[in-house]
Amino acid sequence: MSSTKYFSHIYNCKPAEMRIKPRDAVKPITCLDGSAVKGTMYYQAEWYIKPLEQDGLAKLESDKLMAFIGTDPEKHEDLGAEVEIWLENDKLTITETCFVFVPAGVAHGCMKVRNVRKPFIHYFCLMTQSFYSEKLANATAPADTYLDKVVYKYAPPNGFLPEAPEGFLTLLLWIDHAKLAGAPYMEAVWFHTKNDEGPPTHSHDFDELIGFLGSDPNNPESLNGEISTLLDGEMVSFTQSCVSYIPRGVEHSPILVPRLDRPVIHFSGGNGGDYLRK
Repeated sequence: MSSTKYFSHIYNCKPAEMRIKPRDAVKPITCLDGSAVKGTMYYQAEWYIKPLEQDGLAKLESDKLMAFIGTDPEKHEDLGAEVEIWLENDKLTITETCFVFVPAGVAHGCMKVRNVRKPFIHYFCLMTQSFYSEKLANATAPADTYLDKVVYKYAPPNGFLPEAPEGFLTLLLWIDHAKLAGAPYMEAVWFHTKNDEGPPTHSHDFDELIGFLGSDPNNPESLNGEISTLLDGEMVSFTQSCVSYIPRGVEHSPILVPRLDRPVIHFSGGNGGDYLRK
């Protein structure tokens, strides 16, 4: 199978509109669903560029992992805005780069984005669904049930830190089931420079998403650089923001960066609770 079949760019599927108003507050980056890559986990990434509101609460049959990432590499913990989002009867107020874990069946939404000082990136993935499908819902859980579903910083409980050349990475976020009970694995970092090294070729016992997002809100599709990676025995190179679905057992890596004109956000995550390589 050609490795290019694992990849999705911005036009491969139609992003869900998520009941957001006004729609021009959002710029799509990339989307991945089962019509683009069979069997994938659903994924959607967007720039939030100005204040917006999301009507109502909804629930999903899948666990959902959301990322809110500030886009100033020098102040990477600062979201550059304020986000209010409800999980059942709990209001989360977010002003820093973070992951939010929403277990399956939890009513969530009523999001408001305020005080946007700098555009930021929001993405989410559904761990067991290939297509986005939600049901409108009402909050039923007692207050204070879901206030702990936010994770800040790159701080794995086991102390793991990736090896990389000096100046190449800024570590943003890490989540797994040891960090937050029931959560999937995901991490996010900045790439700052070229790099001719990368993780050794490996595979996993879980399905994985690996993505690369450019940092120019005026040109969301462009990476402003070039990235190459080995996937299922084929070296693939790309210059656009993209996400790939890597089924369990498929070998991949290294990830090489022969050209980088502007920092890139890289993330990887899967439907396993922890990160283990073969």
